[in-house]
Amino acid sequence: MTMTPAAPPLRPAQTSVSRIAPTGAPVELTVPASFGEYRWYGNTRFVGPRTARQFFLAPAGEHRAIPTHLLPGARERRQSLRGFDAVVFEAPDRSDSALVLAGPQHEATTWFGGPAPDAAGMNALLSTFRFADSPQGATLVPTSDLLVRQGDVALIGHNDMSTLLVRRSADVLATLPEWSGFGLPGGELWRAGRVLDDRQASLVAGTPHEWRYLLAGDSVAMDLVFLGPESGMPTMAMGEPQVVEALATFTGRWAA
Repeated sequence: MTMTPAAPPLRPAQTSVSRIAPTGAPVELTVPASFGEYRWYGNTRFVGPRTARQFFLAPAGEHRAIPTHLLPGARERRQSLRGFDAVVFEAPDRSDSALVLAGPQHEATTWFGGPAPDAAGMNALLSTFRFADSPQGATLVPTSDLLVRQGDVALIGHNDMSTLLVRRSADVLATLPEWSGFGLPGGELWRAGRVLDDRQASLVAGTPHEWRYLLAGDSVAMDLVFLGPESGMPTMAMGEPQVVEALATFTGRWAA
């Protein structure tokens, strides 16, 4: 009798993602399709002489919430620059203000925690950075990296199901556990407890929502949190074995 070889087990479906990090570095990811489709954000920080500033990058248009929800009635000033607009919002009582670099696909926002700089100060700030937009992401880098250092660079994927934080592995090595993680094709996997209050912790006990999943490979490290009852969302159908199986398909490359 002829034996028919058994079919190999099916791998979980995957989604290929190509993004540009805030530094301009290309980032290629293969993300389990079961985690849903992500809307991508970013973060970066700059430090230098008389400069300490953090920018949050987002899809274009999200800054419209500033004058309607975050700073109701804020005054707006707009300056058109090459490839983007610099938009300043200032609260009526000048208690807070924000600068948005608004491109056609993405934007970068920084907050001042007080009155907005005057025209000279704003021009000096704008000359410190170089902003360029593209469909895969926005680049925001210092005009001179001899004077201003860039750090805390991350890509952030978010949907109703989870939040995925992606960084260069070299930037997170010092924060990884000292013990070896569980070996997966894409790197070593650890899980860590989340910061939750007693009520939230009781809602997610014994589910994947209880943990952060940390996966570090050769060039990419990711930090994954599943949103569930602690966030007003339903408990996910996947158990931890299915989560680990899906994470076994995660791959990433952060170009130098």
